[in-house]
Amino acid sequence: MNGTVELHVTHDVLSIKGQINFDNVVQATEKGLKLMKRLERVKVDLQGLKQSDSSGLALLVEWTRAAAKRDKKIVFLNIPKFVQDLARVSGIDTLLPSE
Repeated sequence: MNGTVELHVTHDVLSIKGQINFDNVVQATEKGLKLMKRLERVKVDLQGLKQSDSSGLALLVEWTRAAAKRDKKIVFLNIPKFVQDLARVSGIDTLLPSE
């Protein structure tokens, strides 16, 4: 799977655009963790996520763990159906807090 992923913070919301895959997940995870440090309450908008494999789920779980470790609440907004389906099949859908 080719593609890129962009992460940025606007109005205290961390947004993801593009694709998450095994080639870019480590970089995306680290960048997201750095951006999350600036946020008091972490809201992650997944509306711009167009494609992901299981590495995207690993990224979301890692961000959830990191937020909890820092005593921050994290919520995921606009979770695409393909991510919901992958999380459900993987048995981790309850680990992804959403609004």
